[in-house]
Amino acid sequence: MLHRRPAISRLMFAVAGLAFGLFGAEMTFGSLRPDEVNRDAVLYSIEVRNDAGDLLASPMLIGEEGRPVHLNLVGPHSEPMAMSLDLDPRVDGENICLGYKLSIDEGFPHSGRVGVQYGEPRSLHLQGGGESIRLSLVVARAHSPQFERILHHRRRPTT
Repeated sequence: MLHRRPAISRLMFAVAGLAFGLFGAEMTFGSLRPDEVNRDAVLYSIEVRNDAGDLLASPMLIGEEGRPVHLNLVGPHSEPMAMSLDLDPRVDGENICLGYKLSIDEGFPHSGRVGVQYGEPRSLHLQGGGESIRLSLVVARAHSPQFERILHHRRRPTT
């Protein structure tokens, strides 16, 4: 003889199964809900020059405050070189401890950490593997005067 459970108990088991499934998925794969932390958009204005002062690359990247950013320049628009850049910012008020890793044409990977203030230009001389590179950067929060200044500077035609 078949024993039938009332509809309410089947519904309770289904809800409990769903709750345990969501809990297990969150414990296994991480948070399923978005973080409540609102992060500001950040602009990274970068210049890479060789030892002779020739401009090799001049990308602008948009990221979120405190989150790593990765850039790969490869393909027909990045000729005659390929570049890989990783930025790992750690924010502390108005200061940033910016981790970087820069590789050009699969050459020597220059890496380290540098202290940066929002809106203030910072320049690094990187040497290693027979290469000498100058990395210049400015980091600005979105909608700040520094952000607008960087965008205005980039819009001007060069003569």
